[in-house]
Amino acid sequence: MTSLIPRNFIKQQNYGVLSTHSQSETGYPFGSITPYITTDEGQIAIFISHLAEHTHNIKANEKVSLTIFDPSDAENPSSGPRITCLANAIPAQNEISLRKLYLAQFPNSALVLDLPGFQFYILNLVKVRLVAGFAQVQWLTPEQLSL
Repeated sequence: MTSLIPRNFIKQQNYGVLSTHSQSETGYPFGSITPYITTDEGQIAIFISHLAEHTHNIKANEKVSLTIFDPSDAENPSSGPRITCLANAIPAQNEISLRKLYLAQFPNSALVLDLPGFQFYILNLVKVRLVAGFAQVQWLTPEQLSL
């Protein structure tokens, strides 16, 4: 396997494609670009509006995936590393510390952080699919990832 360290790769990026189970288009996944942060405890957290399609979907089915990739691989994206995190999205409890981390990661987000109706969700990892390059694919447990 490559020298790619999955936890470092996740921490180096700051957005991915969040996919949820669509409630408006039953049976189809719904995916869109979503910023994320990693907490001091190594969890992945997202910040989404109560009006967002994702939020409605998560409230009906907490099972999500977050596909993380390196945007610098845009010329040949299938050759670059990528990680898909299978997780259960649950409302976060410690919003104050998450706000600080989010603002540090996304300095222009102060206005959004102050809007009503937004909430942090923690992605409790279940399994992680690592594609580190051609023929370098494996499933990892959250313990193996150790964010």
